[in-house]
Amino acid sequence: MSHPRLLPTLAVGLSALLLSGCAGSASPGVAAKVGDETISTRTVDRAAQNLCVALSDQFEGQTVPLGVLRQGVVQLLALTSQSEQIAEDYGVTPGSVYERDLAERTRAASVMPEEVRDDYITVMTTQALANDIVDQVGRAKLTDEGFTDPTTDEVSQAGADIFKVWPEVHGIEVDPKYGIELKDGQLVPTDTNLSFALSDEAKAGLAADPDASYSSSLPVSQRCGG
Repeated sequence: MSHPRLLPTLAVGLSALLLSGCAGSASPGVAAKVGDETISTRTVDRAAQNLCVALSDQFEGQTVPLGVLRQGVVQLLALTSQSEQIAEDYGVTPGSVYERDLAERTRAASVMPEEVRDDYITVMTTQALANDIVDQVGRAKLTDEGFTDPTTDEVSQAGADIFKVWPEVHGIEVDPKYGIELKDGQLVPTDTNLSFALSDEAKAGLAADPDASYSSSLPVSQRCGG
């Protein structure tokens, strides 16, 4: 049985993650290094486990490898970090688009176990945060360049360009074990996994739509739903 991917559900904004740069090996214990910030493997593992609980209704009757959740979590936490650093560089703060989504996610999280709420809110608001910052920094850039009344498309494009070139200066590195790489300006699933995608069965778990039999064969500690 196929299942809905976590990442497309959460990160369709920015036309599939405007990340570029280096997706090479991070330091031991580090899942990703984004500019001056690091995202630990412990943070990714915890967030993936908490999302498994928070989104349990969506996974009912389906089995999803935790590796798939970790891929999505790494991408989204990297985008959150990038967005926050760009916002700081330009002296802007999240606006109404993000605040509305944050309020909605906070309400949704109120019925979840307390220990999963923060990770759920952080990951699920990534799209709104990034879109908000894209528009704000895009508008700021055009204002600095002398534009007095830019169109919505011009603002969005200017912001997207900032996100796209930022990693070339500041860098983004991702541990290859998460099976994602930068391709055509997007951080996407691939076969770069070095630690456990060594067999056809293991690679099935990193596919865009992981094989149901593989997912079901995983130990309970390595899968979500079912």
